[in-house]
Amino acid sequence: MSSAIKKKWTISDAADEQKVKVLSQEINVPASLAGILVARNIHTRADAKKFFVHDLKNLYDPFIMKGMDKAYERIIEVIKNKEKILIFGDYDVDGTSGVSMFHTFLRDLGVPNEVFIPDRFTDGYGLSCTGIDRANELGIKLIVAIDCGITAVDKVEYAASLGIDMIICDHHQPPEVLPNAYAILDALQPDCPYPFKSLCGTGVAFKLVQAVCKKLELDNWQGLIDYVAVATAADMVPVIDENRTLISYGFRQILNHPRPCFATIFKNSSLKLEHITTSNVVFTIGPRINAVGRLGDATRAVKFLTSRTVEEADELMSVLEKENSNRKKIDSEIYLQAQNSYESYKTEVINSDARDDVAIVLHNPEWHPGVLGIIASRMVEKYYRPSIILTTFNGYAKGSARSINNFNIYEAIKRTSEECGAVVQFGGHFHAAGIEIEVEKVEEFRSTFNRIAKSIINDSAGGRELLIPEIKVDAEIDVA
Repeated sequence: MSSAIKKKWTISDAADEQKVKVLSQEINVPASLAGILVARNIHTRADAKKFFVHDLKNLYDPFIMKGMDKAYERIIEVIKNKEKILIFGDYDVDGTSGVSMFHTFLRDLGVPNEVFIPDRFTDGYGLSCTGIDRANELGIKLIVAIDCGITAVDKVEYAASLGIDMIICDHHQPPEVLPNAYAILDALQPDCPYPFKSLCGTGVAFKLVQAVCKKLELDNWQGLIDYVAVATAADMVPVIDENRTLISYGFRQILNHPRPCFATIFKNSSLKLEHITTSNVVFTIGPRINAVGRLGDATRAVKFLTSRTVEEADELMSVLEKENSNRKKIDSEIYLQAQNSYESYKTEVINSDARDDVAIVLHNPEWHPGVLGIIASRMVEKYYRPSIILTTFNGYAKGSARSINNFNIYEAIKRTSEECGAVVQFGGHFHAAGIEIEVEKVEEFRSTFNRIAKSIINDSAGGRELLIPEIKVDAEIDVA
């Protein structure tokens, strides 16, 4: 196995002395701390207050988001008519939390709704015809898709052919051609004036709930922030700006008034509620919720997250714990195999052009599809290379991609798909993506992807330095 990779330490440029002096005096803190804040683009007392003191008043107006008018009007129509809708979400924490939040919101208003989480093994990622067919069977005329849908042009068209409206609440990178949905909420879509572009999928759906509540003069949106906080932390979107407020208030709610699901998770772990942090969510809550979707039916996660009693949550918690233990075992076995596979590959290509590969692309038809995202992340952590881990499923090579800092893996896959015919479909964002490749063209994809990745890296400002993990230091402080 390779030894630990070297890291580079980067000390931020010294902040403007005058700005540091002004801020230091304004908020009465040492110049060393003011310098760190200025380096993080915090220049005034108001900026500092927003950073340190979180207030729901600082949440952005949901009506700014492109598509919101049509979206909230359709949901209000549903509420007034008690029209049954289907809530469709991805099978990860972001998707299941978003579905749970929206289900709880409608349930508390007495609005009937059906929950649908796709089966990772039969439906694959994103909107599925199975979910649309389920809505059609039930006579449902509206689907709200959370944490997915922005690339589902064909699926949205299929739903429309059945007379089903689609509201998409997504945060992934939109394609050049958008789905012809009833309404699309995605701050990354062209011409969307919403000022914050880093909400998770649940966060986008929350803005829809917030808009509906404001129009109907309801205040129960505030009681749903715990779902948003967990999803935001688990999906590892940047903890800045609006996300800081959502996490702060959500964690406060979990601490003071925990839902049965969150109380049960902390009760069954070594952590205490008063110690809830973003890291705890990522490493304690997230894996347990994710596990049932990785190895089986993620609807169980929604049932757990929407439990009304501690007894119900306790019963479902045992299922989550069992699946999480199984996931850990499978994860460990495949991670070891992936390392061995990569080391063997490097030995095989040592005398070829491939010895200069900058990305890892591994394919094994025996690997479990439910843990490939974890394996890709662990390979990035160990080797610090953009990593794509694939298995064979339904005749295609399917898997997950994870990136290093400052390398847009979505864009790299997009360019690869345009250049070679190997890619069947893909979706994601800057740091992560899901991908499906023709199984007989994996080697062609590996070669093309590496060539394009190498070109992107060589053309970047940092060049090959991009392949060295960076430890960023805000400032040097004299403690003498």
